[in-house]
Amino acid sequence: MRHHDYTFRRAGDRQAIKQIGGGHSYQGWARDRVWDIIMPSVPKTAQSADNPSRPTAARKRSGQTDERIHGEIYAAIINHQIRPAMPLQEDALATAFGVSRTIIRKVLQRLAHEKLVDLIPNKGAFVAKPSIEEARQVFEARRGVECILVAKLAATVTDDEIGRLASLLAEEADALARNDRKRRLQLSGDFHLELATLAGNAVMRGFVQELVSRTSLIIALYESPGAVPCSQSEHSDIIDALKRRDGAAAARVMEHHLRHIEAQIELADQPLRVDFSTLFKPVT
Repeated sequence: MRHHDYTFRRAGDRQAIKQIGGGHSYQGWARDRVWDIIMPSVPKTAQSADNPSRPTAARKRSGQTDERIHGEIYAAIINHQIRPAMPLQEDALATAFGVSRTIIRKVLQRLAHEKLVDLIPNKGAFVAKPSIEEARQVFEARRGVECILVAKLAATVTDDEIGRLASLLAEEADALARNDRKRRLQLSGDFHLELATLAGNAVMRGFVQELVSRTSLIIALYESPGAVPCSQSEHSDIIDALKRRDGAAAARVMEHHLRHIEAQIELADQPLRVDFSTLFKPVT
């Protein structure tokens, strides 16, 4: 039997189905059986004739809870509240959020897929700790992807889109004036993601999102003391090149910008413990 192809190969199988089904048709019994296989926890009375797979309110709430927990842990990692190599204990996180360990485990698996968490057998989950070599590979990948994207964007960018980028730049300036490092890091990533979004290539935008997230871990590990992780003036230079619709210049500025960030990383040990209850509150 192939995946999603519930075909029985022998005539005897069909006869057995008719007997088990108590006179129901083969097609009707098979449809019910498929429902039992893919939705074992949902009673058939919950089906709608129009939409038999419609999720219940409880399932929707569960999905919203998962999304909220994922978003909060993701933000805590990206904003350096939880640092690379720190353990992510399921029981401590479950207590902090007021949910089951099963929910936490699912969220951690998703974060591992996003390269932000390492799942180590018999040890548990840890915030990913990229090596120096991995860091260099991330920046190499970013140069390859983002230089192409800004060159492409220069040929299609509108004045309104340049205005959106300028608004982000103004927010960066405000965060700098308030010495709000956390907000600056967030806005820096947002600027690069907005460039990728405006370029119109969803696949490459996905690459940039993953690479920007991994860059945040790299900065948390290797940034030199007093370094500026992402220069606002260099972001301004990128916008100026886009205003001129000069793709080659935009690509050159982006390459210089990313090399500048890479030049500021260095190896440093960091404390590996944090009290999750001080970061998170129960979701219920």
